[in-house]
Amino acid sequence: MGFIGRATIKELIRRYPESQITCLDNLSLSEFSDLGEQVEFVQGDVRNFDLVKELVDRCKIGIVHLAADSRVLPSLAEPYLVIESTQSNVLGTANVLVAITKAKFKPSLVYAGSSTAYGEVAIPHREDKLPSIQSPYSATKLAGELLVRSFVLTFGVKATVLRYFQVYGPGQPSSGAYALVTGIFIRQFKEGAPLTIEGDGLQTRDFVHVRDVARANVLGLSFHSMGQPINIGSGKAFSIQELADMISSNQVHRPARRIDLKDTLADTSLAERLLGWKAEIDLAAGIEELKTFSQHQKI
Repeated sequence: MGFIGRATIKELIRRYPESQITCLDNLSLSEFSDLGEQVEFVQGDVRNFDLVKELVDRCKIGIVHLAADSRVLPSLAEPYLVIESTQSNVLGTANVLVAITKAKFKPSLVYAGSSTAYGEVAIPHREDKLPSIQSPYSATKLAGELLVRSFVLTFGVKATVLRYFQVYGPGQPSSGAYALVTGIFIRQFKEGAPLTIEGDGLQTRDFVHVRDVARANVLGLSFHSMGQPINIGSGKAFSIQELADMISSNQVHRPARRIDLKDTLADTSLAERLLGWKAEIDLAAGIEELKTFSQHQKI
């Protein structure tokens, strides 16, 4: 299961110690993790409506919908992969929403949106800014948001949309199509290899720790945003160069990506006001944790 999913399950166990938690995952990103007797693991795909409906029928409290195909870079090079993303991100979300409307207990929904919906617009990114997507992945995630909003208005689904910024933390992908820059840098640091910085490294990102995101996910279960998006970020921006300098001075620059956002930065005032949430783990502390983690465990 994905690293955001694992962190969210741990937070759910902490907040709901007497409740049964079910995790649906097709294990396309990672291996199975045993999180104890309180967690039932079901290997399957969100595109399988019958399976989704069966699990949602049993749900009494809420659903955190993290399932997504997020191969941003490969989809830019191979348009065929957009079909896969659309099936997972749009059809899969539709399956969850329809299942909720048919369920006995009508559980609430937290939908994992993406800050890529903002595209190349001036920072800080506020939820009232119009979408300006730049990749097929962004389009599919925004389509999921719009589906959620339409089911809120049409069928009365209780839902909150959280727009994640650059999530990082223990267990993050460090290689392959889903690799994150923080994961790549930490892997290269562990291997003694130079950190590969794409372009001049002056592009900035709002990095938010996975445990902070997990807290937001669980808080969202008891709040109804009417499907309107809420930013989940640190509210601080660091350049890729600054990130690299926190990890290692052994660096090399590579050509810039063909499509790469210049800056991302969340305005988190809505999250603070509506959810009572703000990020607690700063980037320097999070990176030190990852450097220590990488010395003792497989990334």
